Amino acid sequence: MSNKNKTKVKQTRSRSPEKKAQQFERIIDAGKQLFQQKGREGFSLRGLAKILNMNQNNVYNYVESKRELWLCIRKKFYEQYRNENRVIIKDHHGSTVDLLVDLFDHFFKFAEEDYGAFAMMHIIPSPPSDKVGPFEKQYKPFHFLDGTTRVIQKAIDEGEIKENNAALLSFFIFSLVLGSTIVENVMRSIEENNDNIGTEAEEKIQFGTQQFTSKEFRRYVLRKIQLGLTDPNLIVDELDYKK
Repeated sequence: MSNKNKTKVKQTRSRSPEKKAQQFERIIDAGKQLFQQKGREGFSLRGLAKILNMNQNNVYNYVESKRELWLCIRKKFYEQYRNENRVIIKDHHGSTVDLLVDLFDHFFKFAEEDYGAFAMMHIIPSPPSDKVGPFEKQYKPFHFLDGTTRVIQKAIDEGEIKENNAALLSFFIFSLVLGSTIVENVMRSIEENNDNIGTEAEEKIQFGTQQFTSKEFRRYVLRKIQLGLTDPNLIVDELDYKK
């Protein structure tokens, strides 16, 4: 075979940027499902290659390690969450405190629609790795709490919120909503399965024995936050936590 023909064969086998992007999306989607099925420890790139009907070495052309793939998947979730928040902010009409409640409500809804994605973002730590891959080197943190802090600061500047430490208030509310979202997910799971056999030893069963639903619990939390943000009697003075 001539060099000219060899060149033609090589060009035919090469993938276009569009094809590479499509294949990378396939890897991310399959990786997400496998992480959720096998967990962080049970997942392997070999198993991923088998699912995708790919050679394992070809998978390494896209990601170098489990950690790299995990970060790629989590980045996609954060981008989705951020973009949805931007739409909420753009379309919002009303007070800034009401906007905050809408953003916290979206936090609940995001977890309800894809708890696996929510868990990878906020609960399960990334797999460890002996080296920092190229994706991690270029990774830029989203710092999504900074966005919430800016909205809270806006509400403070407008006089809707009387406390002055926007960052501390942002972290406090996030911790409250994060815990509430986890509890709501357990409640919803119990409601949907309606089967408590063999779960007597599970302490979480208490979340399904109350006289209120998971939806009522969510609405209560959001309303409690809304009232708490604007109640001057609930202001925490700096001297109370800097002693």
